Amino acid sequence: MSRLVFRNTLLLDGLHPGQSETSVVVEGERICSVTRGHIDAHPNDTVIDLKGKTLMPGMVSGHFHAAYSMGGANKIAMSASATQQALWALGNVQTALRAGYTSVVGAGTFHDIDGRLAEALDAGVVTGARLIPSSRALSPKTGPDESGEGSPWVKCWGPDEFRNAAISEISRGARIVKLFAAEGHAMRSCREMTFEELKAATDAAHEHGARTRAHVCGRDPILKCIRAGVDIIDHGDWMDDECVDALLRHGNFVLPSMYSPFLAAKDPNLDGSGFHDKGDFEYMQQEVPIANARGVKFVPGDDYGFFDMLPHGAYSGELACYVDAVGISALDVIRWATAHGGEMTGIKDLGTLEAGKIADMVIVDGDPSADIHILSKPERILAVFKGGALVSGALP
Repeated sequence: MSRLVFRNTLLLDGLHPGQSETSVVVEGERICSVTRGHIDAHPNDTVIDLKGKTLMPGMVSGHFHAAYSMGGANKIAMSASATQQALWALGNVQTALRAGYTSVVGAGTFHDIDGRLAEALDAGVVTGARLIPSSRALSPKTGPDESGEGSPWVKCWGPDEFRNAAISEISRGARIVKLFAAEGHAMRSCREMTFEELKAATDAAHEHGARTRAHVCGRDPILKCIRAGVDIIDHGDWMDDECVDALLRHGNFVLPSMYSPFLAAKDPNLDGSGFHDKGDFEYMQQEVPIANARGVKFVPGDDYGFFDMLPHGAYSGELACYVDAVGISALDVIRWATAHGGEMTGIKDLGTLEAGKIADMVIVDGDPSADIHILSKPERILAVFKGGALVSGALP
């Protein structure tokens, strides 16, 4: 089998500072070797001299609504047909791939779009970022007599309804069950889920080989989600030291999704700004660096496609936000999007560039660990590889 030999790279492996003059060899979908300095090629190898350009892991957006296309230049209504939403969802995972995001983790879908799209991507029928499919969001009813129908979400009351809904969504292709556990972070009205409801949904997901993620804000609701076994914490506004202790103890992933509240704080006239409170963002500006320094597994991702202020394709603007407005180092943010994101997908050997790992890679013109804004410029994303295959751009 012909190999790809990359020479003279600036290697950002997802874990360490950049290493110049590094050689990386890829055979099939795997990385064979990573060597500092020159490496000899075999007769049939394809040799690419990157001349100091960056080779980094494919990035991961960990909070991704593929079916959300209600914002941006080519938006459609939430009430659009399932067929139209599915086609737009395909376009969104292709947009992510071109931006250097080789994987996305579903955070809530409409119909069964995530499950069906993930099947088509995995089968090679269509091309796009690999998708870890989410369920429709399970949302608590305000009372036992409220209808669970007539909404893109699934309304539930009590542990039994949440358990049954979780199992049903998994049967429709979900590998992550989304829960609306408590209000906050753009959600103005939501009954807080009880511990018993959280536990029932989470236990059901785990019994069927899936995970749960919860939209949750506030110290006590966050702690309740962790205690119930929820795997992924979305937003986590107003987490405190006790929350951080619990997150570290249980190994949860946290998606702070601070880009949308950052944009809202900058311009209150943007579409969607009225759903965010400036105080929430200012609190998290102080808390996230503390939690990051302690080792919380943060992953980037936000509600792209829900409002005009956050269209699909703006993903790497979020990375710059964490550096510029929150004070996280560019290298740490890259680690969030690669090593942490790869681990969050649940796919073994994804997220770093090391021997034996899956060859999801991005060639970048420049060093994003020195200037994170490079990743927001499409012309600087020269080539994207998914499983060792060139899927976007061209070799230098």
